[in-house]
Amino acid sequence: MKINRAYKFRLYPNQDQQIMLNKTFGHCRFLWNQMLNERSETYKRLKNDKEQLHNQKYKTEKEYKQTHRFLKEVDSKALQSSTRNLLTAFHTFFKGLKKKQKVGYPRFKSRRNKQSYTTYNINNNVKIDFETKRIKLPKIKTWIKYQDDRIFGEPIKHITISKTKSGKYYISILIEREIDVSPKTMISDDKIQAFDMSFQKFLVSTQKEFKSPKFYRKEEKKLQKLHQEVSRKKKGSNNRNKARIRLARKYEQIYNRKQDWEHKISLDFVKDYDVIILEDLNVESMKKFGKGHAKSVTLDFSWNQFVSILRYK
Repeated sequence: MKINRAYKFRLYPNQDQQIMLNKTFGHCRFLWNQMLNERSETYKRLKNDKEQLHNQKYKTEKEYKQTHRFLKEVDSKALQSSTRNLLTAFHTFFKGLKKKQKVGYPRFKSRRNKQSYTTYNINNNVKIDFETKRIKLPKIKTWIKYQDDRIFGEPIKHITISKTKSGKYYISILIEREIDVSPKTMISDDKIQAFDMSFQKFLVSTQKEFKSPKFYRKEEKKLQKLHQEVSRKKKGSNNRNKARIRLARKYEQIYNRKQDWEHKISLDFVKDYDVIILEDLNVESMKKFGKGHAKSVTLDFSWNQFVSILRYK
């Protein structure tokens, strides 16, 4: 059985490498915004002519390279991935409209948000040296240092480079691994566990309970102070940018703590149980119910589930 496995490493590029990575982020973002703007303007112009709108041909990344020659400076596969991602976003949007689901229209990208691009390993243009902990990427002449002790022997399928709001660089490497898994034919009763959702705690069973650490609530005062520091600095100044980075780092710290806690809980589940049963509840309605707005909320779960909620309220 083949599965996809991803490894995420922290990158430490030097100044020249950062310039090239940021240039790739910017060019992919520029191409995304240009293609999105072309499709949006075309729809406004031809929305009353469905046949012409359906037969409309849009410019490809190759045609954009002819009019914007600076796009040739970066990895062509990264630009193609940006095009595919936009087409996938539109496909998901229209599919959601047919199914009457809430799927947002593709939005323009900003350099102030998280930056990323994806490229593929073709003719071994993506290399990794586990001994010296360096990675070779397309269009970047020198090797980039990374920090991680994990190793793998499978060939790399594709990679995604990302940059957080605080200025940290990461690489996500996707490989395909062959594993030997035999399906279970029998499951003992002690390997089956059912959990209730709780207002006071995260999950509750007859044997275990998982209490939410509430990482955000514990850091709320610090976040408020950091937000005030950003708002008091002059827009466009270096001091404002430094304050913005401090705020972004605090949010990343909270996010990383949440991720670590969730991974540890999921690992406990996998180690202890073979079958996990959870209630199928409307969580948003439960939140409103817990805040005292039950009269204006329709709860779409059974009476027994409703009683179990009251028990832990």
